[in-house]
Amino acid sequence: MAFEEVLELKGNEVVLDFGCGSGRISSWIAPRVKRVIGLEITREMIDLAEAYRKAENVEFFLYDGVHFPVFSSQFDLIFSVGVLQTMKGEILKSTVSQLAGYLKNGGRFYLIEHVSDNPERGWPSAKEYLQAFEESKLKCLHHYPIRNGRWWMIYLIRYGIIPRRLFSEIAQHEIICRRDKKKKVSYYQDHLLAFKKS
Repeated sequence: MAFEEVLELKGNEVVLDFGCGSGRISSWIAPRVKRVIGLEITREMIDLAEAYRKAENVEFFLYDGVHFPVFSSQFDLIFSVGVLQTMKGEILKSTVSQLAGYLKNGGRFYLIEHVSDNPERGWPSAKEYLQAFEESKLKCLHHYPIRNGRWWMIYLIRYGIIPRRLFSEIAQHEIICRRDKKKKVSYYQDHLLAFKKS
């Protein structure tokens, strides 16, 4: 997973998986940390996450997508995959600000999101993400593309032509190839972004 090369874990972290969906990221990070909270807006996804939950240190919470719940303590890490890309402008900034408030000082925010410079696509540009996080007083540690949208290899994977055992190798190769190629994005790219609260 792309997060592995930028994560710095001690093992005692409390983690928020924002927009946890079926709990894939929660399940992946759970063995590496103290506690994981998954936050999701759809009951069906929460039920699915609960059905597949294997770790005792994971809990899932439903919220309405507008009113952020109050937690008893702040988080060391926040993860978000494919959630903030659905937001733009003031909604993106407001959401990032709310989430930044959940982080402890020194806490980190990791995300993988679609990035596009084409306004017709409806996804934020890298500049928009960076501005939203900067306004919330989070310092950018990393941001780079990890995969091109509509990459032909994805279709070979999707239709089972490429065996599952090769996925990790292919993903790592793609990350290395894309990392230093920051250019205008006409369709979209998946970007890894990491921020720190000072």
